[in-house]
Amino acid sequence: MNKIKKKIIAIGGGGFTHQSDKSLDQFVITHIEKKDFNIGFLPTASKDNQKKIDLFYKRFEDINSKLSHFNLCSNTEGFNDWILSKDIIYIGGGNTAYMLDLWKKNNLISIFKKAYEMGVILCGVSAGAACWFDWILSDSLGSGLKPLRGINLISGSCTPHYSEPKRVYQFDLEIKNSKLPAGIAIDDGVAVLFIDGKPSQVYCSRKNHDAYFIDKNNKISLKEYIK
Repeated sequence: MNKIKKKIIAIGGGGFTHQSDKSLDQFVITHIEKKDFNIGFLPTASKDNQKKIDLFYKRFEDINSKLSHFNLCSNTEGFNDWILSKDIIYIGGGNTAYMLDLWKKNNLISIFKKAYEMGVILCGVSAGAACWFDWILSDSLGSGLKPLRGINLISGSCTPHYSEPKRVYQFDLEIKNSKLPAGIAIDDGVAVLFIDGKPSQVYCSRKNHDAYFIDKNNKISLKEYIK
């Protein structure tokens, strides 16, 4: 019996909710190993923003797949069955702390972990990229960028939007000062595929954008780190 590959795709910024980098969405789809597939969208971090929901349906309407979304901000009933029927779950960006707090209050984190173990591909942009890690550098805790606990499917820390200079400075500083563990920084326009918690592929839709492994002493391109 083949062992289930557990996959997470973390996108630093871009894709359909940002109306840019269409190839990032295509990169996500290429990892679904079946012809007819089922995609679910969670706009929780944007408080179920209707514009993002509409962009989801517009982006994937021409693809041979079943599309649905779930407004967790107003109702969590039936979420377990909904998520477990999907091939891929896409988490939109927004307020990471708000999203994680809602997941915790409603005991949803165990459902995400169950879906992950069953082989549902978990992916997302910004908040939806970083939430899977032990720790996140987030701007959702008031002023500035601060450490935030994630849901522990991938060890270490993460920041999206690493192409922003303030993120570069703060993420590197927090790791040097032991406020964050070593981790992965992802530029806008970049997606990273993790298999069984390990980075295995980096896709860049923008020139000179990348993802990096960073610890107290090193910063190296994630492509080199994977080798």
